[in-house]
Amino acid sequence: MTLTSTGRREDTEPIEPTDDVAPPAAMSPSPPTPVEGPARVSWGERLLASDPGNVRITLATRAALSLAVALGVSALLAGALGLQGTAAMVMVVLGAVLTMMTTFTAADPTTRGRVITQLCLPVAMVAGITLSTLVDKHRVLSLSLFVVVMFAVVWVRRFGPRAFACGMVIWMGYFMALFLQLSFAQLPVVLVAVASTTVLLLVIALVVAPQRPARRMRRMVAAFAARVRIAAAEHRDPAARSPWQRWTGRVGTPDRALLRVDEVAVLVDGQLAIPHSLTDPGHAPAVRAAVLRVEAALARLLDTPPGAVRPADAAAVEDALRRLETVLDDDRRAAPAAATGDASPFTPAAELFAGFLPGSAVTVGPMVAPEGGGSKLLLTTRQALQIALAGGLSIALGDALNGQRWYWAVLACFLAFTGTATAAETVRKALQRTVGTVIGVAVALVLVPLLGHSTVVSLVVILVAIFVGFYLFRVSYTCLAFAITILIAELYELLGTYSDGLLALRVGETALGALVGGVVAVSFLPASAAAAEQAARARLAEELRAATLDVATVLRDGPGSTGADGGPVDLHARVRSLDAAVHQLALIGLPLSLRVVPGAPARRAAVTGRLSAWVRCAARVRAVIHAVEDAADTPRQRHEAVEGAMSAVRGLVEALAEGREPGEHTAGPAGGETPEALVGELSALHGALLALHEVDPTAGPAERPRVDAAAPNAARPLETGAVRGRVTGEDGAGLDAVVTVVDPHGRQLGRVRTDAAAGGRFTVPVDGGRGPWLVVVAAAGYAPHAGRAPAGPEHRVVLAPAHRAPAARQAAPVAL
Repeated sequence: MTLTSTGRREDTEPIEPTDDVAPPAAMSPSPPTPVEGPARVSWGERLLASDPGNVRITLATRAALSLAVALGVSALLAGALGLQGTAAMVMVVLGAVLTMMTTFTAADPTTRGRVITQLCLPVAMVAGITLSTLVDKHRVLSLSLFVVVMFAVVWVRRFGPRAFACGMVIWMGYFMALFLQLSFAQLPVVLVAVASTTVLLLVIALVVAPQRPARRMRRMVAAFAARVRIAAAEHRDPAARSPWQRWTGRVGTPDRALLRVDEVAVLVDGQLAIPHSLTDPGHAPAVRAAVLRVEAALARLLDTPPGAVRPADAAAVEDALRRLETVLDDDRRAAPAAATGDASPFTPAAELFAGFLPGSAVTVGPMVAPEGGGSKLLLTTRQALQIALAGGLSIALGDALNGQRWYWAVLACFLAFTGTATAAETVRKALQRTVGTVIGVAVALVLVPLLGHSTVVSLVVILVAIFVGFYLFRVSYTCLAFAITILIAELYELLGTYSDGLLALRVGETALGALVGGVVAVSFLPASAAAAEQAARARLAEELRAATLDVATVLRDGPGSTGADGGPVDLHARVRSLDAAVHQLALIGLPLSLRVVPGAPARRAAVTGRLSAWVRCAARVRAVIHAVEDAADTPRQRHEAVEGAMSAVRGLVEALAEGREPGEHTAGPAGGETPEALVGELSALHGALLALHEVDPTAGPAERPRVDAAAPNAARPLETGAVRGRVTGEDGAGLDAVVTVVDPHGRQLGRVRTDAAAGGRFTVPVDGGRGPWLVVVAAAGYAPHAGRAPAGPEHRVVLAPAHRAPAARQAAPVAL
């Protein structure tokens, strides 16, 4: 039996029998003609695909260049004002810190918004410094007030990105006042430093290097196209895989490839909502539709067995990419649209922050404090209480370790809670900071003495470290911690206070702060990552339900139908929301598979299996939506044959959303001329949903007792009208699995459970001919698969583990 991915199209290779009985010739499609010639992927395409929109490299370049200019201007200004010693150092350091914080946090989507934020940040910096200098004579009061500040700046994050930015800068201002031991008498120097840096940053942002949304839009689309071509090339030709994949043997699955492509597609969708990304904002729906067409074409290509991609499928992908480029070219040639109140605003599936997709807080926030939850604490309040406790403990323990460098422990603790929403994310970030610091110290112990006492060299190293840290921090927080450690080592070399013992102390203080943050995150008001993943899956089930409801509405009432909310049905927006929910599931599940935690391999396999099943379902929903659009001109009476398949799909989706066992479904009227492509896609979605029920049976908001509706089928005697065979692992041992047989109209013909002790044998009685039928097989810990099989001969299904790519291959004949 040839293994194929869940939801394979009806025209791909069928499951092969393992005995001498062959299926009717009419049931077996001719083998596809593979694309000839090797696939090529350039390093330029890989670099482009790794940084959609060039957001990371732009941010890193802006940070390094802004810091270089700020350091130079601050030093010149200090000399012009006659400042020396401590005053000159305060001028330079505060200018550098404000530059870094502004570059990192001033991320409003519009120029006006960024200017407002950049004017608010210096006020926040001065407020934090002033507050600290007012109590600088009383150490206990000063440190206690620092804890209060930490609570307040986290609590205000509920008011949006600008409040988050101002809160971070207030905290940093208070911290820098403690670090530099500033007094109230030094406030004039502080004001000069902050004011001059603010003017400089505004000139850079508005004149020297203004942000250009249209350019970012084009680069995001280019990254999307690059990821599409890389996915197609690597699927078509194993030689096209990256050297890292070939060296490690880690082969990406089609589901992983689709997830990477969908990530950029959601980024493009978010960028479409940012002003001036398009010449005419009215073209945004057309761009969204063109992107979805590309994804659908890629999904069809990835449905084929590796190495057997058909020329028509490869050509369809390139044609869809050309159509997308045509839509963008038409927009570039269009005249700027006049601002009117008639056009409906474009609503993205996810709002971007600084060019990145939102974090897990969009899922965790409603989970910990649902609407109507009454006394439940908001996520920002929970985190504010956590950071207050963790910050206080870090100050006390860090001070006990070293009374002068205690702030390193506070930094590690505070930053572990920044940008995280679950306990697992906080622990993961704390571990990454510790590992990055240890590696950075090891490198600094060799690098700093090697480079010697050169101011120019040290400044160059600092700027390079800033660039590397900002460029890679979204890839791994470990890289940012490493870069900052190198920066600090060179800074202390410039100040003449560098020593090996000082770096060792930094490791100890950082590890202490990270440990405190991790312990508090998991023990005090924790937001469980497992519960967050369950909430993400429940959201996915609701998005899937809404998508199928909208499809049914369009099938019933035609294009331009009115949805349940009273507005027009937008299938493209609906499926894009589904993709955004899939990204949230992937993001939340990432820290659940920490390798240092006991039971990680099994948990990783379960998380990966569920995510893959949801990715496949989202791809099948996109295919169904395009089939619905293609069938829009079909006479309504021909859609009657689709009703059975649609009702079967909706029944499974409702069961999934409600957390109950899927039941039996009956088909609608058959016969006559039908939209075959639409029926086929609905059948494929039905198969993907059946596999999802087995891999993720608790996606609904509440668990219910599960009843095995297929048990009576297992007791039926063998008959000719039955699909039968064995389900085994790659070692040949039988597996406990669920086998479901579906007809082309989406009707579930039978469903049985196999017994590993009995060799994994199954028999599913079917009525209405020999098939071939769609057979879906799912087993815990294994990647679910679907393919076509005729009734009568015996088959063998070989499942691959869920944590690696399943190989489409012919199983060896087995005597049964």
